[in-house]
Amino acid sequence: MKISFILFILLNGLAPQWAIAKSQKEVIIETASQFQNWCKHLSYRHFRQKKQIPYNWSSSTIRQLNDYETSGRWKVNNIERSVFCQIRKGRKAKYTKIEIR
Repeated sequence: MKISFILFILLNGLAPQWAIAKSQKEVIIETASQFQNWCKHLSYRHFRQKKQIPYNWSSSTIRQLNDYETSGRWKVNNIERSVFCQIRKGRKAKYTKIEIR
């Protein structure tokens, strides 16, 4: 009964935010677009934790050998902030290297 209830919650999008975040970190990065979205999510969360509101995301992702590299930009308080993310293809999302300037 307990397992079916949890499965119902997850399938219907009613999972708590911590459960979603934990499962996203365990996802294996396989595509450039998947990594680009993950980088956007990480950097957005970084700014929101600082009580700032980022907007106007723009980015590009390239593959260098077995690595994905995303260079992105947010506007925060009318200042453009740079974001750089990197990960080895096939690694779990939690191993993302991120730099925000």
